[in-house]
Amino acid sequence: MTSITRILLNNVTFRLEQTPVAFARINLPFADAKYGIVGKNGVGKTTLMRLLSGDLTPDSGSIQRFGTIITVPQSHDEFGEQATVSDVLGVTDILAALNRISHGSIDEHDYELASNQWNIEQRIEDTLTQFGLWPISLNTPFSQLSGGQKTKVLLAKTMIFPADFLLFDEPTNNLDKTARDVLYNYIDNATKGMAIISHDRTLLNRLDCIIEINNLGIDTYGGNYDFYCEQKQLKQQAIAHEIQARSESLAKTKQTTQTRMERHQQNEARGRKEKRAQISAKGRYDKIAIKSKKGRSENTNRRIRTQADKQLQNAQHLLADAKAKREVDEAIAIDLAATHVPTSKIVLKIETLCFQYPASEPLLRDFELQIIGPERVAISGPNGCGKSTLIKLIRKERLPQRGKIHCGVEVSAYLDQTVSFLNPMKTIVENFLVLNPECTPNDAYATLAAFKFRNKDAEKRSDTLSGGERMRAGLAITLMAKHPPQLIILDEPTNHLDIASIRAIESALSNYQGAILAVSHDEVFLQNIGITRTIYMNEA
Repeated sequence: MTSITRILLNNVTFRLEQTPVAFARINLPFADAKYGIVGKNGVGKTTLMRLLSGDLTPDSGSIQRFGTIITVPQSHDEFGEQATVSDVLGVTDILAALNRISHGSIDEHDYELASNQWNIEQRIEDTLTQFGLWPISLNTPFSQLSGGQKTKVLLAKTMIFPADFLLFDEPTNNLDKTARDVLYNYIDNATKGMAIISHDRTLLNRLDCIIEINNLGIDTYGGNYDFYCEQKQLKQQAIAHEIQARSESLAKTKQTTQTRMERHQQNEARGRKEKRAQISAKGRYDKIAIKSKKGRSENTNRRIRTQADKQLQNAQHLLADAKAKREVDEAIAIDLAATHVPTSKIVLKIETLCFQYPASEPLLRDFELQIIGPERVAISGPNGCGKSTLIKLIRKERLPQRGKIHCGVEVSAYLDQTVSFLNPMKTIVENFLVLNPECTPNDAYATLAAFKFRNKDAEKRSDTLSGGERMRAGLAITLMAKHPPQLIILDEPTNHLDIASIRAIESALSNYQGAILAVSHDEVFLQNIGITRTIYMNEA
């Protein structure tokens, strides 16, 4: 890594009010390298990013910034309803100045704005073309763009205006494969520094360093995501060995203490026996000698107990410290034999499907698809090519102009990234019972526990759940129904989820024995759930 530091955190402490997010005495340098920031949802990744950008000020400590920094936020809410594409790109004033100069302006301020920006119109066109946005009117309201288009505009800004350091918050959310490839190529060839919050494992493997935020603090791993996983696993194994060693040490300490106490009790028993023998032989006993022995015995007893208590407390503290280092990441291991689909069964058959919206070009022209048995099929294509419309047609939310759709299974399930079938005002267990009325509350709690919603966690209201929790709840409710689905349709299920949540979903789906139709740009996720075939849809 280069020695040039772009952002330096010095003993930074910060607490986000009314949240569990808290940083204590952080010391982190960010140089001209590529950093990935990972961690579970709610642990403080975006908070750290806002501290780096200057949007938040630390409670104590300092943050130094050297050079120009551009931020690409995850949320687009900070831009007002009236903001145009030009405003978001930051080119409105420059283009206006260039326009005035072309019409004869000699205003010094116009020339200051246009300084070193004489080719900006060409740079804008070239960059927006890379993302498939050109031609687009720069006066288009930003709020009218799709989520993917908004992200592309923000990414384009970082290419139009060179900066010394870039901050990205989940940049691949809502991006299609083409746009992701543009971003990947940009990251591969960039020489500037950048810090990227992401759950995209393909992106994270292109980076130089992984920074993990967890409940215990911040850990830095010098390498890409795969290296981080290897080192994290070794660290967890070392912690497990330490816990085992501390547990064995505690058990040994208890055994040693027990042995010493038993020996002391045996000595006391011999003393009592000696007293009885004296009385039997002489009709009396030596009170002074016996009293002296009794005093020594009591002192010895206290000393043994004091030493034992100290040793036990020390062993218990060491064990507790070792356990505190452990992170529990449970897999979802469930029996889903009821979802089995015969290998010859036609699960879904689509023939010569055609569809178009009024006053628009056709989205689907003679589209064909057949899923037989427990196949796992992915639908891929650029934003706007008709993937979401195809799902709506399969679910009979839209009617085709021509063609047939035959679903060969009685029960199917649809899971979008928001798990929209959950009633936000009901708890997880209440939603489970509403959608599975034949189940008892005990059945519901037992099922939800298998999906890591134990006891009170099952009683969380749905509108308080994180994205990962919503997806796990949706899988529990659908997969564990009395008549579980033999076809699951997934619509961008990993958007906005942390990596731990994605792994939990992958774990659940690995046990599923039915067919899957998945729309996702997350290639690692598709690989991990066993996709066997990909259907590519192109723009008409």
